[in-house]
Amino acid sequence: MEKRVHKLTFYHPKLERISACLNEGYLVGGFIRDRLLGVRKESVDIDLAVPEAEPVVRCVERELSLKPFSFEKEKTVYSFVKEGFRLDISTISGSSIEEDLKKRDFTINAMAVDLRELFLPFNDDAVLIDPTGGFEDLERGIVRPVYDSALSDDPVRILRGVRFKLELGFSYHSTFLAQVEKAGALLKGAPSERLRDEIVKVLRENLFGRFLRELDRLGVFYPVFSELEGVEEIPPSGVHQFPLKEHTFRCVELLETYALPRKGEILEEYGDKVGSEEFFTGFTDRECLKLVALYHDVGKPLTVGEKEGRLTFYGHDRVGAEIAKEALLRLSFGRKAARMAYVCIRHHLRPFFLYDLWRRGELTERALYRFFRDAEKYAFHVLLLSVADFGATSESFKKELSSYEAFVKEVISFYRERLEGLKPLLSGREIMEIKGLEKPDRCVGKIKEKLLELQALGKVKTKEEAVKAVKGISCESSNKE
Repeated sequence: MEKRVHKLTFYHPKLERISACLNEGYLVGGFIRDRLLGVRKESVDIDLAVPEAEPVVRCVERELSLKPFSFEKEKTVYSFVKEGFRLDISTISGSSIEEDLKKRDFTINAMAVDLRELFLPFNDDAVLIDPTGGFEDLERGIVRPVYDSALSDDPVRILRGVRFKLELGFSYHSTFLAQVEKAGALLKGAPSERLRDEIVKVLRENLFGRFLRELDRLGVFYPVFSELEGVEEIPPSGVHQFPLKEHTFRCVELLETYALPRKGEILEEYGDKVGSEEFFTGFTDRECLKLVALYHDVGKPLTVGEKEGRLTFYGHDRVGAEIAKEALLRLSFGRKAARMAYVCIRHHLRPFFLYDLWRRGELTERALYRFFRDAEKYAFHVLLLSVADFGATSESFKKELSSYEAFVKEVISFYRERLEGLKPLLSGREIMEIKGLEKPDRCVGKIKEKLLELQALGKVKTKEEAVKAVKGISCESSNKE
């Protein structure tokens, strides 16, 4: 039966602007799916399939005054990207649009509309080209692969199918589950850039916690996040009520659903420091922090020991920081994101040590200063992570979050009063002159750092006091308490 849809369903002003370039071609994929579902997104993503891509791309480039970039997916795709808008253009696979659609991933993405119908002046409807029953699957809320080897041919489609299921509230068709069972292990060899792209989409949609549990339920968690193999073997111990894998999932979920949405309340005016650094388009330190939560205890299986009948994990912060750094590099998140993961995980235990001191009334300004010094610009990320980590430890700890957040506010208060805008009273050159040094070396840096600490602690307030302090500091003493 012919399926007709009102053509205004698919209207977008950018399409009208480039209509002169589209003598023949089709709207395809997710744009069709979302418009049929009535989903309107902040960022519009339009896919076009045309008989020959390159001439259309050159024409669109002129009309939009925008340079495209190309990448390989199932075929070469040319992308035009501007804020809130993305246009992907590719050549039709096979001899017809129907043949092209039958090679796609899921039936709900294998529909098309002839662009010429959208631009006809006396035509209100457009025929929906749907050779695989995608319209009916949309109505039933089902994620179904287009053909029998769709997931084996491209295992990354497994992640995409999970994402669609979560985003749309759909269910898996039995053929999806059967294909995952056969193709799941192939994810381990999938291109890292494409795995990353799917993970980023999930991170941005605040579905990461549910996504991880879904991958685990399908048996494909470890093929994607291979460094975490072994976390399932660590049982509850000490204050930890849950096995390590469950604690890890709960930490991600609390970060995503509790700590991050309340970052302005928890971190006060410094909440905006989380989410202010963009590592690449669509991926900021905010999304990266969720990956940090996933990997924050990755070092535990390698450091597990036992003392007086309790499990110990001495050094798991140091070991885990290295593993997480390499994991993010493996998944093509880049060196800056890997560096953030390293710093955050290396110091993720520090807030708990400080909290213990705070509860006993023994927290010192020096300890606070050195936390901020060592955690660098990611101190606020570490604090926010620690809120989720604390709450994910046990149900009783979760009930104590208000107390823990009161401690965080004390830490924030110290930063506001002592560290914000703090600058050294003496330059490196001035320190060299005072110490009689002819050229800079590591000693100068250490003395400068010690001087900054003395300023932060209120022990040095003027330039004269700084000069006097530097005269009494040696490299040997600069790192002592």
